[in-house]
Amino acid sequence: MPGTYFGPYGENNSTYANAGNANLGRFPLGHKLILPDGREYRFTLNDATVEVAGNLYQSVVALAGHANRLADVVRAIGSTAISGNITTTIAADDIYAEGVVHINDVTGEGYSYRIKRAMTVAAANASAASTAALTVNLDAGETVQVALDTTSEVTFTRNRYHQTLIHASPPTATLTGVSPGVAAANRFYWSQTKGYAAVLANLTLLAGLPVQADIAVDGAVESVKRRVRTGGTVTVAVPTVSVAPLTDSD
Repeated sequence: MPGTYFGPYGENNSTYANAGNANLGRFPLGHKLILPDGREYRFTLNDATVEVAGNLYQSVVALAGHANRLADVVRAIGSTAISGNITTTIAADDIYAEGVVHINDVTGEGYSYRIKRAMTVAAANASAASTAALTVNLDAGETVQVALDTTSEVTFTRNRYHQTLIHASPPTATLTGVSPGVAAANRFYWSQTKGYAAVLANLTLLAGLPVQADIAVDGAVESVKRRVRTGGTVTVAVPTVSVAPLTDSD
């Protein structure tokens, strides 16, 4: 499981090759690095492109047909695997390593389980065709708490730090941090999540005020947008309703 590593200056610029499996790094995904000055980083796997320094990154977009899927078989309490019938998109080996599978509807609803770290190929999940059952193996200590049946709906979620990429504008998935720009394709590196950082900016930023992911330039940040109500009213049958267009503060 991810933990915290209090490391020396310079560790934040280290990168690591995979250990014969593109989902296995020196530390678990999301493992935290804290430098002496308080800057924080998360252990991250790059995608198949070279990292760009100072860019804001995001996780992989959720795959179509891998959410709200019916479980294909019954899983008893204590089971260490969960499966569901996916559609639309194939699943490669171990793309869900260190991710989460949760039951989002019907029997077992509300329970979530961490997926195993892939110490060997296909240990987390074996590949599955776009019209087949996808089975994920649960991490040590995780077991099914409420028996699942074929009415249970299953959703598979990747670890946010698995194969990150420069954020789209606007972002299409969870943000994962700022790149230090040291990783080649398919390398593990430290993504900065807290503290002073050099970050690509679009337009003029105001000192001391917060920023957000830019909605026009990939990988950049912009000043946080504040939106206020403007406009008039329009009359409907009952009652009178205020019309509230949104206007950016800048």
